[in-house]
Formats: sequence, structure tokens, C-alpha cells
Amino acid sequence: MEHNNYHLFTKEDFLEDTRFLEWVRYAHPEASTFWEAYQQSNPPNLEALQQARMMLLSIYSMERITPPTRLKASLWTDIQQELKSVPVVKLVPKRRIWWAAAILLPLGILTAYIIKERNATKVIASNYGELLKFRLPDSTLVQLNANSEISYKNWGDGKREIWLKGEALFEVTTIHPIASPFTVFAGDVKVEVLGTTFNIKERREEVAVFLKEGKVRVSTFNGDKSVVLQPGEYLKFTKEKTLVPQGKAKAENMLSWTDHKLQLHETSVRDILTALQDTYGYNIILEDGSLADRKINGTLSINHLNNVLFELSTILNVKIEKSNDTLTFRNTGQHGY
Repeated sequence: MEHNNYHLFTKEDFLEDTRFLEWVRYAHPEASTFWEAYQQSNPPNLEALQQARMMLLSIYSMERITPPTRLKASLWTDIQQELKSVPVVKLVPKRRIWWAAAILLPLGILTAYIIKERNATKVIASNYGELLKFRLPDSTLVQLNANSEISYKNWGDGKREIWLKGEALFEVTTIHPIASPFTVFAGDVKVEVLGTTFNIKERREEVAVFLKEGKVRVSTFNGDKSVVLQPGEYLKFTKEKTLVPQGKAKAENMLSWTDHKLQLHETSVRDILTALQDTYGYNIILEDGSLADRKINGTLSINHLNNVLFELSTILNVKIEKSNDTLTFRNTGQHGY
């Protein structure tokens, strides 16, 4: 799949490109490989691409709402009355009509009804191997790790609440008209902030919170235990439902995933494979169980699965076989690095 002019595309161009539309809607492997590689090349129109993608995801995720018959008739009457007073305007060029219609037509007759649905939950999710960067309604910047999801409801009541599954880095804005607390729920943990940068990882019934800047209070969901973190500190909420401070950590190590990397400092192969499984969704079979406790130091690039597998096969001196959704690490009988 090639297109020599994608770097010149605007948001509207992406919204009209068949290959782009198919990737966003169906995520076919070949298309995903192409568009992920294109994003990693850091093109000048990356922001336009991401805006187009988010718009399409919003359109494709729309659910049909059937309003009461009386309301539908009343709305239709109101719309007809409004149309009589609308002046004639110049039409949008045909090539741009489809996506505008896709947004306006489902909303037109239901506008008044949908406005009442203020408790609808908004969901943003990443695919395996995909990182997302976007802003929330209050301008908070979020970087969402692969295989992760955040959800939130309307914030008109003054509450800024987010529910997280997976891992995300939050740069919370301090400029907000309501100056309401910003709260993230992850598993059985609640993190409350006013303005700060912090990372939350919720995987396998455990939650880890790292504070880069500012100040946060981490508490259990029922509020019976809490810990205040200072910059550079992190803690874990274990399977035993206990908050365990872990001391200081370097931001470049804790946040390396935002650069598609793993910083390894006496990291066990077991932990590396767990991270690989969380990122790409494969089941992993380690033929030689003794390798699981082996420690590795250095930097491991996790930008592309094939690169990760090549590096691991070299380091561990194993043969890695990929079959459907399973990766099997087979021992070659030789020692790796």
C-alpha cells in the first residue's frame, strides 16, 4: 500500500480517502501496518490524521436512539418551521459532503432528544501495539498505551472523572472554569489531583501510580486507605488490596513506553514477556522455564512486534515461532548474551 501524497493531506483529505476510512473502520492487518508506520515517521500532518481518525471513530461508534413518537413528531414540526426561515447558501463541494452528512443526518431530527442524554459514556480505546495521544474536554493531555481504554461521562456537573483500563499518562490542566478535582479510577484505586502529570497502569488486578510533577492522593476505592505521592515517587496497589509505596523512580524509566521503549534494569524475562503480552495481545509459551527468571539490562524497542521478537531471540538465543495468537519461545540449546 503506497501513496506518495499522504504527507500533503489535510484532515478533510483523510476523511475522503478510501484506504484511510477502511483502516479506521475495519483495522485490517495490512492497513494497520501501513498507517502505524506512517504515524511513526512523524509526518507534518500527524495532528490532522489523528483528528480525522477521532472524528471517524466518533461517527462509527454512534448508536441509533429511537425517540418517543410524540417527541419525534414535535421535533420534525420544529425543524420544518426553522427551515422556512433559513436563507439559501452556497453548497459545500460534493467531495466534502459525505462526512458532514454522516455527522448531521443522524443528529438532525434527534438533536433536542440527544441533548437530554447527558449521561452517555464516551470511550476512547487503543488497539494492540497502538499508542494514542489526545486531549480531554478540559484540555488535559492523555497518552494512552496499547491495549488500553478510558471512559468518562459528561462533565457539566463539575466532576472530572475518568475510568481507566490499561495504562495512560495524564498531564492535567490547571486551567478549568470550575476548578473541579480531576479523578481517575483504575481497578480498586482512585487518584485525585488538581494539576499534575502522572502515570497509571492497571493490569492483571494490580495498579501502579507514578507521579512526575505536582501532587496526588492515591486511595482505595472505598477510601479507607490513602497515600500522598510527591514528584518522582510511585506505589503499587497489589492483588492483596494493599497500597505499597515503592520509593523513588526515574521518569525516563517509568514513562519509556510513551517512546515505544522498555527501559530494563535487572528486569526479568518473565516481566518482559508480560509487558509484551499486554502490548500486543499474544499468548506466550516459554519452552524453557528457567529463562523466566533471567535478568536483562538495557533498552528494548517495542515499536514493532517483529523488531521486539528479533531482539529477544538474539538476547535469549531462542527460536520464536508465531502461530495465530500464540508466540512460542523454543530453546536452541545455546546460551544467549
